[in-house]
Amino acid sequence: MYLFVYGTLMRKCKTNEWSVYLQKNAKYMGEAKVKGELYKIDFYPGLVSGDGWVYGEVYQLKNPESTLHFLDQYEDYQEGDTENSLYLRQETSVVLLKEKKSLQCLAYYYNKSIEGLKKYTDGKFSEAL
Repeated sequence: MYLFVYGTLMRKCKTNEWSVYLQKNAKYMGEAKVKGELYKIDFYPGLVSGDGWVYGEVYQLKNPESTLHFLDQYEDYQEGDTENSLYLRQETSVVLLKEKKSLQCLAYYYNKSIEGLKKYTDGKFSEAL
């Protein structure tokens, strides 16, 4: 099982307990992009469906069930409770940049209004740079 990350979980970002956990429990597969739009929510971004490209990283999860359970807490995803979840974990198609190969991945999509939020027009989480 693969996971696409585009914000504070990326290895380009300042490490935190959640990103360290991901690094220990997954294999880095490379940089990737997914169809969508990226918005600044707070100190972290939010991916929403759209026609642009959002750039991030793909990881192959070593123990998907426990890793996703841990990350769901970070992303405030509550399975079966879409109304109260900040993010929703959904399957999506991503493109690995180096290999130019499509891959089915899970990704966390922002689940609240984007009205008034700043858009990352280049599809990249700039705080990671």
